[in-house]
Amino acid sequence: MKTMKNFQFKRVLVLSGMAFFSFLLYAEDSGVIKGRVTDDNNQPVEYATAVLKNSTTNKFVTGAVCNRNGEYIIENVEPGEYILSTDMIGYGKKETKELVIEKKQNQVVEENVVMNEIPGKSIVVVAKRTSSETDLDTAER
Repeated sequence: MKTMKNFQFKRVLVLSGMAFFSFLLYAEDSGVIKGRVTDDNNQPVEYATAVLKNSTTNKFVTGAVCNRNGEYIIENVEPGEYILSTDMIGYGKKETKELVIEKKQNQVVEENVVMNEIPGKSIVVVAKRTSSETDLDTAER
C-alpha cells in the first residue's frame, strides 16, 4: 500500500513539473511592448488607448490603457509583425511603423508615441428637463 502511494505521489510530481516547464517554454517566445504616450508639449496623455493590430490584416490583436503617466505595457505578444495604434478623445489617432516581435527570450520593444492635440474639437452635452404635471403637484404639497 505504501509503495502505491509513493508511486502516485511521484507520478503527480512528474506531471506537475512537466506542466510547469511547458508553461515556461511557451512564455519564452512571447514579447513585451511598452512605452509612453505624450502630447506635443511632452506631457503625458492620461488613459489613452494603445492597440496592437496585425500588420497584414489590420485586425485587433490586443491592447492596453495608459496610466496617468501615459505609460502602457502590452505583455505576452506572440512573435509577428504589428502596428501600434494610439487614440484618445481630443487627439489625432496615431499609428506607428511596423513593430517586429521575434522568437527570442524576453524581448522588450519600447515605442514612445507623440500625439497631436486637435484644437477646437470639443464635445458639449446639454440636457434640458421639462416640467410635468406630477412635478407641479409635488411642488405644491
